[in-house]
This record gives sequence, structure tokens and C-alpha cells, in this order.
Amino acid sequence: MKPFVIPICSILFLLCAGLSSCQQSEDYPKQHKALKKALVLTTTAPVYSFTKNITGDAASVENLLPSGTDPHEYSLTPEDMLKLSRAQIIIINGAGLEKWLDKIISSQLKKKPIVVDSASGVHIIDNDPHIWLSPRNAMIQVKNIRDALIEADPANSETYRKNADLYIERLKTLDREIMENTSALRKKEFVSLHSAFIYFAKDYGLRQAAVIQEYPEKEPTPGHIAEVITIIRKNNIKVIFSEPMVSHKIVKTIAKDLELQVYILDTLERGDLYPDWYEERMRANLETLRTALNQ
Repeated sequence: MKPFVIPICSILFLLCAGLSSCQQSEDYPKQHKALKKALVLTTTAPVYSFTKNITGDAASVENLLPSGTDPHEYSLTPEDMLKLSRAQIIIINGAGLEKWLDKIISSQLKKKPIVVDSASGVHIIDNDPHIWLSPRNAMIQVKNIRDALIEADPANSETYRKNADLYIERLKTLDREIMENTSALRKKEFVSLHSAFIYFAKDYGLRQAAVIQEYPEKEPTPGHIAEVITIIRKNNIKVIFSEPMVSHKIVKTIAKDLELQVYILDTLERGDLYPDWYEERMRANLETLRTALNQ
């Protein structure tokens, strides 16, 4: 019987395959680690927009609240709890907007994530959380988010720093546009559905003369409505600003009785999730103001 002989080329092939397999096995953990991205969870559409502009593709960014959800009060679903448990970094608006989330993070999550308060350093007015409606406040929020991401994920620090710088320049351009246009408005006083535009008005020389709702989600008293009507007449106000996805009977009644026009001014509390969303919605608001307050 002839001895079984493996051709030399087959031996070389098997050796190379084995070495290649070993090399892949050794490199796989490194590759897997390199491909793994930090999971960042934001709470609102503006904060998502800020964060996504900073991270680019360097981190995975998800938003906790579904599009169209009011962030003032929200009941978490089991899916939301899963998102929270997976997140390494949670970025909140702050200024009291997410009080419903504080207890859950502190008592119901076994693995504690890094929580970033993007409102740190912003001067809060009358406990009003709508700080994002001022691009100048938005710049502070962006810097807070940038610094937190750099500390939590130093491997991508240069990406975060560079992207944040570019985004801040865009916000400065937005700020200049708003300043130039609002300074030329014929009317400076306005009435809105609820108190959301204090920061915006303060930065750009406008005055929120009155609000229809004294408190979010609560019907105004007859006495308050009488006071609002007096202010409208006294200041010769011709328009009322309502909000997207809101059908408020009192706004319509006041507008009809006083022959006022109703315009939609977006508080940006809810919206779509993409990087340019914040700038687009702020410019849409500016166009609304130009139309409404130049009458």
C-alpha cells in the first residue's frame, strides 16, 4: 500500500488558512471595540439636534420622547425604560423641564448613566424651561454637551470639538439673522398661547405682553382672560400667536371678538429628529414674526 502523501501546496494552503484564522481571531475584539459607539440618549428634539450636530457619526444618538410628544409631562413606556437602561449618556434640557425623569434615573436604573444638564450656566427666568428658543442659550447648551461628550468619550474628542465649533458658528449666523430682522419689526409687543418666548423676547428687544394660558395645560380663569383682552386693546395688538397641533377655543374666541389674526409660532417642544431641524424651525418662526408684527 502506498503511503498517503499530502501535496506540499495543500500544506502551505492549510498553514496560511490557519494563520489567517488566528489573525482574524486575535484582531476581532479590537475591531469590535473600535466599531462600538457610545449610546447617547436625548430627551427633546432641540437637544437631539444640538447633540447630533456635535457627534456626527462618532456616537449613536437616540431621542427618548416620540416625535410630537409634549415634554412637560410624560409617562414612560416599557420601551422607554429599555432605552434608558441601555444609554451610557443621557442629555437633558434641564431648567426643570424633565422633572418626571429625575426620580426614574436615580431609583429605577441599575446601571447609572452619565446625566448631562445642558442648561448649566444659562440664566433661568421665572422657572421657564424654554431656554432653547434663544440661539444664544442654545450655544451654551451646545458647549455643555460638547464638554460632557469629550469627557465621556475622549477617543472622539477632536471630532466633538471640531463639530461643535462649526455648529456654534452656524448658530451665531442664525442669531445675527434674527437680530437684524427683529430690530426692523413695526410692532414689538405680542400675545402668545403660553409663556414660552421670554428668552427670545429678551434677546431681541421684543415684549411678551400677555399669555392666554397662565399655566401649561390648564384653562385660564375668566379674570385672566379679561386682563389679556385689556392688554390687547391697550397695546393695539392685532395678532395672537398659537402653537402647532393646538386647537384652543379661547384663542379663536378672543381673535373673533377683537378681530385679530391668529398665527402659528412654534415652541419647538416637539418635532422631527435631524441635525438641521432646530435652525429650520427657528427661521420659520422668524418669517412668521416678520409677517405678523409688520402689520
